[in-house]
Amino acid sequence: MLLNNVYEGLLRIEPDGKIVPGLAKSYSQSKDGLTWTFKLREVKFHDGRSLSSADVVWSFNRVLNPNDLSVLPAQKAEFKSVSSVTAKGPDTVVLALKERSNDLLFSLTQRGGVIFKAGTTNMATEANGTGPYKFKKWNRGNNIMLARNDEYWGPSAKTKNVVFRYILDTTALSNAMLTMQLDVLTAVAEPRLLSTFKKNKKLQVYSGTTNCEVVLSMNNSRAPFNNKFVRQAVRSAIDKDALIKTAVAGYGTKIGSFVPPTDPWYEDLSALFPYDTKKAKQLLAKGGYPNGFDVQLDVPPVFYALDSQEFIAASLKKVGINVTLKPVAWGEWIDRVFLKANYDMSIVCHVERNDMGIYADPNYYFKYNSAEYQNLIKKAGNARDAAAQAGHLKKAARVLAEDSPSDWLWLLGNNQVARKGVTGVPINSVGDAYSVASIAKN
Repeated sequence: MLLNNVYEGLLRIEPDGKIVPGLAKSYSQSKDGLTWTFKLREVKFHDGRSLSSADVVWSFNRVLNPNDLSVLPAQKAEFKSVSSVTAKGPDTVVLALKERSNDLLFSLTQRGGVIFKAGTTNMATEANGTGPYKFKKWNRGNNIMLARNDEYWGPSAKTKNVVFRYILDTTALSNAMLTMQLDVLTAVAEPRLLSTFKKNKKLQVYSGTTNCEVVLSMNNSRAPFNNKFVRQAVRSAIDKDALIKTAVAGYGTKIGSFVPPTDPWYEDLSALFPYDTKKAKQLLAKGGYPNGFDVQLDVPPVFYALDSQEFIAASLKKVGINVTLKPVAWGEWIDRVFLKANYDMSIVCHVERNDMGIYADPNYYFKYNSAEYQNLIKKAGNARDAAAQAGHLKKAARVLAEDSPSDWLWLLGNNQVARKGVTGVPINSVGDAYSVASIAKN
């Protein structure tokens, strides 16, 4: 909520996935890819003090400091390739890398890349940023209020005041939108509710993309899923179009591999294993299971898994795979499935962007071990430029799709509702931020 609204980074990511300058007006990379130089804009913090390279150095040293426990481990991991950050004058910053990293630019757009005023100590209760809005008031457990920063360096925010309300009860949240107590409902947890909103002539429904791939995971380290043909059979046995209509009322996107459409290396690979029960049976026979087999599907307590489990079980039964559905609490799922990989199949949504690397880790709970795939991911990480990186990742996505270590059921939609006349709602969810500067009420 604060990212891009109150706080900013050197770069920012647009709703279409494009990375553009933020607090850095320009940036360049050395030929060997190990040095990035950023030229800063003339910007002021909300307390009136001008931004300088010292603030950038302080902010990144905080992230790089292994002893600073206030920084999340995931944020530290995003910058593990950075060896040092140095000021070269008041408006220039140099990041030196241990190894070439094509993920660095994206990381700079996320929470770990936020630039704070040097010496800031009260981040838990106050917010002194550089963004288009100033932190105004926090009513704990209820709402957070922002006020437009009229001295902002960029285009002025279109709405003077913004209130983020937190409503935990789904019914109360829906009623608040239907009775026009809200201007925008930023996330509709249950897609089936969208039909109710669509019937209301005072409202408009938006459905964009996310980074959340709903994954039907298969344990590649145990039979029968240590056999590629069996995994391919599972993929061929499930009608993705019908599943998306059943589980999320049609608000999902077929992708065919582990890449959302907003990534530069995206390719629609859903046609590689289309719905074909005859083909599925042939693949099972080819894999040594002509009569099918019995398997357990662990189902965590989240709507997309609960609403798709019966469809998946019925689909697999048609080709001879008998599925026992086992509900599991998140604690058990994390311990037994995710950490110990003691499972057959499961369903979970992977939300991180640029996360193809998880399939390159043979110890990850998929237990997928492909030297070819690992090599492509390594090449992408060390690629000379973004175009070369995209080329390697596109090849990796195809290898992944053909090997089928998982099935990618659909890409979760970014479903929102707004009053008619409200414009500028960010349609796609491509990172950590929900940017509101473009939202206006006509």
